[in-house]
Parts: sequence; C-alpha cells; structure tokens
Amino acid sequence: MRGLYVHIPFCRSKCGYCDFASAPGTGPEVDPFLDALAAETARYDHLAGSFSTLYAGGGTPSLLSPEQLARLLRIIETLTGPLADLRESTFEANPESLTAQKAALLRGAGVNRVSLGLQAAQDRLLKSLGRPAMSADFLRAWGALRAAGFDNLNADLMCGLPGQSAKDFMDSMAWLLALKPEHVSFYALEVHEGTPFHAAGVKEEPELSAEMYEAGAAALAAAGLARYEISNFARPGRESLHNLNYWDQGEYLGLGPAAASYLDGERRANAASSAAYAKALLSGLAAPMQYSEKLEGKARRAERLMLGLRRTSGIELSGDIFIEFREEITRLLSAGLLEKDGDRIRIKGSRLYVSNAVFREFV
Repeated sequence: MRGLYVHIPFCRSKCGYCDFASAPGTGPEVDPFLDALAAETARYDHLAGSFSTLYAGGGTPSLLSPEQLARLLRIIETLTGPLADLRESTFEANPESLTAQKAALLRGAGVNRVSLGLQAAQDRLLKSLGRPAMSADFLRAWGALRAAGFDNLNADLMCGLPGQSAKDFMDSMAWLLALKPEHVSFYALEVHEGTPFHAAGVKEEPELSAEMYEAGAAALAAAGLARYEISNFARPGRESLHNLNYWDQGEYLGLGPAAASYLDGERRANAASSAAYAKALLSGLAAPMQYSEKLEGKARRAERLMLGLRRTSGIELSGDIFIEFREEITRLLSAGLLEKDGDRIRIKGSRLYVSNAVFREFV
C-alpha cells in the first residue's frame, strides 16, 4: 500500500498550540499555491495509479473556496485516479470554514472520510486556544457532513489545556460521544518552541493530562471505540488506513510545503516556507528540500520498531530486530514498560501515555 499526503498550509488564524507549517491566508496566495502544487504533482506522474489512500491536511484544506477545492481535487486525481476508487480518502476540516456546499462537493468527488477539529466543547476554552470556531460551529459542520452522506468521521480532542479541569475534559468527551463519531484522535497539550503558547509562557501539566488521558481512553472504550494506536480510537473497521500505513513503515508521497515522503527507503521533506515552495515550482524548479536521508541497517530497523510500538497490537519480534535491540527490549520488559505475548511485544496499555520513554531507548 502507498499513501499520498497533500499539505494545504492556509488557516483562518494560528491556534496557540499549533506548531504545524501553516499561516493565515485566504487571499491571492491560494491560486498561485495551487499552480505550484500542480507543478509538483506533475513531477510524480510516474507514480500515477499506485496510491491506495489519500490524506489532505494542513493547515485547513476546508478554507479553500468551492472552486479552489474542486481544482485541488482535479490536481490530486492526476495521481490517484478517481477518489472513489481509493481504499480511503481523508480531508481535514475546521468547523468555521466547512459549509454544506463544500461537504457535498467533497462527498460527490469520492472523499469518504473527514477529520474535523473540535479540541474542546467549552467555548471559553476554544477562545483561549485561539480557535476561530465555537461548539455551535462544530455541530453545524458535523450535521452538514452527515447530511452529505459521510459515515466515517473523525474528531480531534485535546486534554491538559490551560484552565481545563478534569470535569471539563470528560464533559467534552461525553458531548462528542453523543454525536457517535466513528473515530476519535485525542492528544495531551504539548507546548512547542515557536508557538504563541510558548511565547506567552503557557506550561504543560503532565500529571493532570495523564489522568485525563486515561479517563478519556476508558470512556472511549466503553462507547465502543477501541484504541489501536497511542492517540487514536476507532469503531471496528474504521481505523485510519492512511495512518496505519505510516506505522507499518509503508511508502508515501508528500506534496506541498513541509510535506514528508518515504519512497524507496529514502525519507525526505519539503522546506516549510510556502513562498519559497511556490517560487521554486513556478520557476520550473523542484520544491526546496528540508532534509533527505536514506534509512538503512540499524536506523531502519529502529524506526520499524518504534512505529510498530505505536500500535496497541505491537510488533512481531523478527530475528533481526531482536538481535539488534535485545538489551533495550530486555530492559524495557524488566521495567514494566513493555509486555510480551508470544512473538510480539507491545507497550503496556497503562504505560501508553509515557510511550516517549520507550522510544528514547531506540533513538
């Protein structure tokens, strides 16, 4: 299986916690960006027809106008063929920019999955995050997606937010579960350098976040959404195929600024600047690159191990991995961070929240 990721770098505004390659922009820069994206896409026409999944992320892909969205879909289909023929095609959206017209356009084009940003159900928390949409906007957008025929929806939720109590978080979880999502991704707040929150001195609260995280996981399980990866929960058969391909160390092509690719054992990423991206491609050059590395030997096996351990099913201990990392695996088993079941190892369910302590052993 091979996935296609397309990065749309525009947002209505920058959220306080966001460290993705995105910036406010809804004006004259969008159409030249689409010209540049078409030029980059043409450079990979030899891969046309080889993709099983699509993920359009950002940024906020739903911020594009209906005409721009239609053009984006045409550009993508030069590589994928009809979207309806893919095993999975996902678009990210934010409630303030997803209209009934756009929802119908996406569904009519063959998109079969949408990921909608919620983060919290309390408007005071959404305002503190710098979110441009409130809870009523989310309900309107969710209804528009259901009305358009989408039966595979993900919602994003966060815990450990400034001013968020455990009750706030569980109220948000109950509010969301009442909408019967097929998939939920939820994350603890991380304050990264360069974000508005970092500049404002916002601090993480790991102990409170851990309590919320475990309570949220239990609520999701009780509602029939099983955890299949550290931060992802799904109803049976609704796991994200695109993301599963990442965690299986499958191949994928990334298009757009900051988009990463993994092809023929080489991992690379485009530079994050949208302006530099558009300028290069519109001048007939390749997209500027942030990095490129060939993963071989121990480095490739270490990545395979770390990606496999993100999944709750863990990873099968092949001979090369066990020989290479016998000492680290034995130490983590003794520390109670890993558990072994036959020839598979996995992070203990109760320790998934501290999974980075496991991954550090293999870096």
